[in-house]
Amino acid sequence: MTDRFQGDPRLVLGENGVKIVYKGGQPVMDRGVENLALISLFTRRGWAGNTLFTDPNQKIGSDFIDASRESITLTSMNNVRDAALKALNSPLFGNVEVEVSNPTSYQLKVEITIQPPGEDPQSIILLKNGINWVSQATEPAEERL
Repeated sequence: MTDRFQGDPRLVLGENGVKIVYKGGQPVMDRGVENLALISLFTRRGWAGNTLFTDPNQKIGSDFIDASRESITLTSMNNVRDAALKALNSPLFGNVEVEVSNPTSYQLKVEITIQPPGEDPQSIILLKNGINWVSQATEPAEERL
């Protein structure tokens, strides 16, 4: 069993932004790569916090949000996939696969499979309804409490 006090507070992406879930007054903690993936994808280039880092490898930011705001076409879906792969290009994530689809006219579905070295693969499904993003990870942290 995972120690419920170890890790980082799990970020839960919902229609109105990110929230932190609490159980019994304790934030749900996660030691996986989901938080890191969401931060890598949803932090724009030019993030002001990057001025605090002197090492360029510590700076974060991606084009994922901007790519996902384009009208949904085959080209824009490829741009979303490429932006996701670029944002998740780190040895911490290991092998990363990204599939982008358009289930309905106003939706963009991004399925990401991350397999960190020596660990089981983890899936993150992002669904964009209009302008809002929703995330669902397989085996969410709060279910392990």
